[in-house]
Amino acid sequence: MKESKELAVSYVRVSSKMQEKEGYSISAQTKLLREYAKEKNIKIVQEFAEAETAKQSGRHKFNEMLKYLKKHKNVKTILVEKTDRLYRNFKDYVTIDESVYSIHFVKEGKVLLPNSNSTQKLEHGFKVLIAKNYIDNLREETQKGRRRKAEEGYFIGQVPYGYKKKDDKKTTILHPEHSLYVKRAFELYATGNISLSALRLKLYEEGYRYLPSSDMASKGQLERMLKNECYIGLIRYDKELLPGKHEPMVSKFLFNKVQSAFKKDNKPDCIGKHDHLYRKLIHCARCGKRITSQKQKNTIYYNCTGNNGKCKPVYVREDIIDKQVDEAIRAIMIDDEFADYLNQLLDENYKELQVFTKEKADYMDREITKIKTRKDKLFDAYLDGNFSKEEWAEKNLQFELRIKELEEQIKLNKLRDDKFINEGKKILELAKDLHNSYLSQDMYEKKRMLKLIFSNLTLDGENLHYTYKEPFCYFAKMAHSNKKLLGWDSNLQPFG
Repeated sequence: MKESKELAVSYVRVSSKMQEKEGYSISAQTKLLREYAKEKNIKIVQEFAEAETAKQSGRHKFNEMLKYLKKHKNVKTILVEKTDRLYRNFKDYVTIDESVYSIHFVKEGKVLLPNSNSTQKLEHGFKVLIAKNYIDNLREETQKGRRRKAEEGYFIGQVPYGYKKKDDKKTTILHPEHSLYVKRAFELYATGNISLSALRLKLYEEGYRYLPSSDMASKGQLERMLKNECYIGLIRYDKELLPGKHEPMVSKFLFNKVQSAFKKDNKPDCIGKHDHLYRKLIHCARCGKRITSQKQKNTIYYNCTGNNGKCKPVYVREDIIDKQVDEAIRAIMIDDEFADYLNQLLDENYKELQVFTKEKADYMDREITKIKTRKDKLFDAYLDGNFSKEEWAEKNLQFELRIKELEEQIKLNKLRDDKFINEGKKILELAKDLHNSYLSQDMYEKKRMLKLIFSNLTLDGENLHYTYKEPFCYFAKMAHSNKKLLGWDSNLQPFG
């Protein structure tokens, strides 16, 4: 009688066009999984493949795979090349982790089973955390080009109102009509005796038109315009102001007068005189309104702003909230022994990544050699009179640019691997000393850290509720799993 085969689905993914070019294509992954299935006597009943970038929302084929598995209860095995091919974020991990599937990570030579012990699942979870960090680093690399463009003084995307692009699509010049609207708006508002509502009407009365489809700008559009530093020749990128190549529309003196006028118009940009740690961070769990703060007899109290009197105010002392925040931060700390174990896992992942990076580098080196050979042949053809000088120069430039692109990619991959290990170790160091680090900060740094660690901070009476942000949500889970383990020495075997 024929031995029944284990039924499985396979999932393959590429996250960029470059990966397709580098030989890590869908077809290469599919071939690897098919050969593995044949060797392990596994029958692949359905294959799922997609090519999406990490920054795109949603994975259609991934979701289709989950629906297929839910429908076909007899299929309980997933084949995938490696960890970061299956999981793109923590949501993906939770979806799979809570299921009943066996997952084969073929290139890593490991299998995660439904009955894997907590140490094995913990090890796998840490790999997911690092994979997520690696993907974030890839995203950062793609954003560097945008930053370089901003640092060179060019607008990214649509130019602000009052400017337009020249035919070369790069140079920004003044719009002949809209720039006059902007300049007059600054001049009028700088007087300090006109509101935004009156300003829009005044501009209309003087004959200025905002757009052909809308004669008057809204109050919001005017406020954004009058606070935009681009009109004094700057470009804002990622909360940083950079010098632009475009022509300023107004002087710094006029711009500053306008900002002063905003403060007179009851629109101060600074924080209040009596700022408190949890001010603007917590909402009421009952009505959703923001929790406000006040100081009485050297004690800071927090209470709901009231939902039109429907929510009964409860005054909570700051030290009561402090204690709960203190416990929440302690809950995501890891001890030295556990951190050492995770550092070992990180080193192992780094070695695996280096092997993968070397394979990519070898492939790109071969591509560079091929292109150089084609360059030489092109030059010989030019010498033989088969091409004009202009035709040769254009094609030769394309070859040179491709070589440069591949050489830069090799360097970037190496730098990215180093960043991977360094960032991973920073995460662990942060998790080890998070509580002490928090306590040592001033109020404004503490507020920044709270925004970094928590989301959905709500107060229900005196009880604080919260959700950890990534990656702290995962450290909370790992710390909890760590406490349940009886001892590390007897459980430090890799899963598989």
